[in-house]
Amino acid sequence: MMRFTATPLRVAAIGRTGRGDWGHAIDELWGGLEGVDLVAVADESEEGLAKAVERNTLRRSPDAEPLAAHRDWRAMLAAVKPDVVAICMRHIDCHAEMAIAAAEAGVKGIFMEKPFVRTLAEADAVIAACRKSNSKLSLAFVNRYSPAYAAARDLIEEGRIGKVLELRSRGKEDARGGGEDLWVLGCHVIDMMVDLGGAPQWCEANISQGGRPISRADALAGPEGIGLIAGDSVVAMYGLADGPIGYFASVRDAGLKQPNFGLTVVGTKGAIHIRPDHVPHAYLREAPLWRVDKEFPWKPIGAEGLVSAPVNQSDVDRAAERLGWGRRAAVDLIDAIGEDREPETGMYVGRTVLEMTTAAYASALEGVRMSWPMAARGNPLGERHPGVPHP
Repeated sequence: MMRFTATPLRVAAIGRTGRGDWGHAIDELWGGLEGVDLVAVADESEEGLAKAVERNTLRRSPDAEPLAAHRDWRAMLAAVKPDVVAICMRHIDCHAEMAIAAAEAGVKGIFMEKPFVRTLAEADAVIAACRKSNSKLSLAFVNRYSPAYAAARDLIEEGRIGKVLELRSRGKEDARGGGEDLWVLGCHVIDMMVDLGGAPQWCEANISQGGRPISRADALAGPEGIGLIAGDSVVAMYGLADGPIGYFASVRDAGLKQPNFGLTVVGTKGAIHIRPDHVPHAYLREAPLWRVDKEFPWKPIGAEGLVSAPVNQSDVDRAAERLGWGRRAAVDLIDAIGEDREPETGMYVGRTVLEMTTAAYASALEGVRMSWPMAARGNPLGERHPGVPHP
């Protein structure tokens, strides 16, 4: 629900064509939302900026103020003084810098494409800046805002699948399988794992390259600004506060991309499988996974619970569905500003997911179980980022 009924919050969006672009259409989430008005966009690319202005102007009401266009995002912050900044690019090498600058400029809210930032030191610095200015920060873990996800969560809490024993997740396992998959796509399923299973308590992991354990000598610069990564196979196990064990696994070129990507919640009486970015978004099996003596169908879960009729995939506009989830995330940020609370997928959530990624590498490299809280705040593979404090 939207809490703002007075002057709309003024939103400014930052993209970076060729280096993360505009993410998953994050600049387009704000058009038509009650209580907000997109007033400015920034992109260092002249062509990218022109396209951003064109697509967002089409979404604006005739009486909206002219959309300001800037090549320099810092100049935009100074000139426009927005209430909310959307950091849209997928490449995360600039996320911390932009979020800290936005908080220091006094914005009320920050909406950021995932993953969060590169290191726990960067996460700490962003959180400190946001706490100082009381800026609310939300991450685009949009799968958590699907109505079907909420319905699946209700079924779990109602005991429909019994006691939750395990939460098993996999990445897309295409050419990005392994370390890149953990970073770029694993954050979605790990976020849901924590939401459904509780905060991480410990991690044990094995990350390998060509069948042998990785070492720091295997580290390569990852794509999308994520820093150093390694490994074509990742297997990580997490102890979760609510009792179950969480798993993440990804092996390069191990599957069919989309069918692999997801989270399966395994209970004593049944299971729920969640497919990120898909409709149907979730399915219920009303029998334990180890019951194979007869057929137990996977029943689709919709916004209101179990779906009686099969879903015709040709009738589903996945892009429109995902945009709707993103808009719900944007609404949650606006409500969080009005209610002075953390968004559902806020900066502390982002740091936890990043800490689980970091813990997997640290455990694999050191050959030991990592416990919370993590002491080291840098990249376990040895990278350091100028301008951000590291222990």
